[in-house]
This record gives sequence, structure tokens and C-alpha cells, in this order.
Amino acid sequence: RAKKGGKPALDRKTSGNIAPPAAPDAPPATPSWKAKSDAFRNAMQSSRAVSAAIATGAPLPPPVPSAPDPSLVPCPHCNRTFSSGAAERHIPKCTSIRAKPSVLKRGGGGNASKGPATPNGTSGRNNKTSSW
Repeated sequence: RAKKGGKPALDRKTSGNIAPPAAPDAPPATPSWKAKSDAFRNAMQSSRAVSAAIATGAPLPPPVPSAPDPSLVPCPHCNRTFSSGAAERHIPKCTSIRAKPSVLKRGGGGNASKGPATPNGTSGRNNKTSSW
């Protein structure tokens, strides 16, 4: 049967518009929202288990490690992770850093908020005595 435009009708079974079936041995890719949702659900479940153990006095369950974020790029020099744009800026600079610490500790700069040290060993703040 012909359409109004004069083109012959295509049979759906014989047209090339049908996608080939997926490989049976390959699992379907999990969308990112699903992976984030599963990670959140696991975190909530482990939190409930810890709360229940504290309430009953039972021993705490072992901590569940979180999976690293796959969207972050690790630096090969300092092992820190960055977004792709920040990694492009950081990695070339990180190769030329000479005074690189061997271990980076989170919260290692705890004395930075206390201010500069004075010659007598105090921080210079909250001194009760004055020199004038």
C-alpha cells in the first residue's frame, strides 16, 4: 500500500531500524544516579545498624568503606584526586614541586589559625600583660 506522498510503506520487520540485541554475557551499564542511590542506601543501612548496636549495647559492626568517585582524576605524583579541569592545571605544577611532603595528612595545618609566633614563644594573642 502506498502512502499519500507516493512512497511505498516500509514493513517494520524488514526495515533496518531495529537495534541488534545486546550481548547476553555483558551486564547492562548502571546509570550514575543508580550507583549514587545505592551508595546512599548502603550508607543509611549501615548507619541504622550502628545506631541499633549502640542502643542495645552490642558490638559495633565493621565500617563499610565507600567507593571512590569515578569522575575524579588521581594525580600520579601526590595521589590526590581532582575534577578533570583541576587535574589539568594541577598535574603539571605537581611535577615541579621540590619541597613536596612525603605524607599529606588531613588537618595537618592545625596551627595556622593561631597566628604568628612571637619571640617569647607565645602566639601573641590573649596576653594579659602589656608592655606600656
